[in-house]
Amino acid sequence: LWGSHTPIAALTGERVEMMFHNMSMMAHPMHLHGHVFQVVNVNGRRIAGALRDTVNVPPMGNVTVAFDAGEVAPWMLHCHHMAHMATGMMTELDVRRG
Repeated sequence: LWGSHTPIAALTGERVEMMFHNMSMMAHPMHLHGHVFQVVNVNGRRIAGALRDTVNVPPMGNVTVAFDAGEVAPWMLHCHHMAHMATGMMTELDVRRG
């Protein structure tokens, strides 16, 4: 997601699973606009987490979220640390008609 990127593509109504893999020693609160997701896996352990729009990805860890792609639009996905977002730790979810 850092730097030059290709948007994540999804169709309306499509079930999407997305894994955040943190390769740093700092936690990253990852936020998706326009959707809520369920945390379904943390560091290889399946869970049935609550619905949310932001998830904290632990240092050197990974988190998988699942959601149904919603309204047709480009939706921002970014780290909620403003300095990280300002330096490019963001991408977009491009939802198209299914």
